[in-house]
Amino acid sequence: MLKAVHAAILRHRFLIVRAKELRCGPEQSRRFYREHAGRFFYQRLVEFMASGPMWAYILAHENAVPLWRSLMGPTKVFRARHSDPDSIRGAYGLTDTRNTTHGSDSPASASREIAFFFPEFDEQRWYEQDEPHLRRGQLYYSAEERVHRVLGPQQAEVQIQGSAGHHCCPCPQQCPEWISSGSRVSSHRSESCCPQCC
Repeated sequence: MLKAVHAAILRHRFLIVRAKELRCGPEQSRRFYREHAGRFFYQRLVEFMASGPMWAYILAHENAVPLWRSLMGPTKVFRARHSDPDSIRGAYGLTDTRNTTHGSDSPASASREIAFFFPEFDEQRWYEQDEPHLRRGQLYYSAEERVHRVLGPQQAEVQIQGSAGHHCCPCPQQCPEWISSGSRVSSHRSESCCPQCC
């Protein structure tokens, strides 16, 4: 299932800014879902999150929050299976609280959740240093690290001259507005890009 979800992320042209495997204990899980404390499903969410290892991602795409939520499908698995069977939850969800994936519901919650899972990630610095390169398509997908990386200066120069091996998108089309999600950024790619990339 992890491979299938990862493949769906790439197939739908998200950039993977960061990815890591981790495990949250009950206390961390309670803290993550604290906004739902007191609701009937709160304890089930906490137990599921604490039940084993998981992968956390910072994803980037134009209109990333609504696009990721659409790809996940409805929260209620029964509805997802019938109304959106090709969604992640429609294909892999078990119950409404064991529905495979989580997604931020706004740029503000994305920033909060990024800080929770990736405390070492400096969002402001990323915007200043990496985002401009990604806007220009100066990136590649590292299968080993499972993330998209910014090309180094020499790699970018080679790419611009057109003599590099495959890298993602030195796309001549206009860049859309970059709108945040779990990553606080968005992107595009040309149809000529490798399907394994962005």
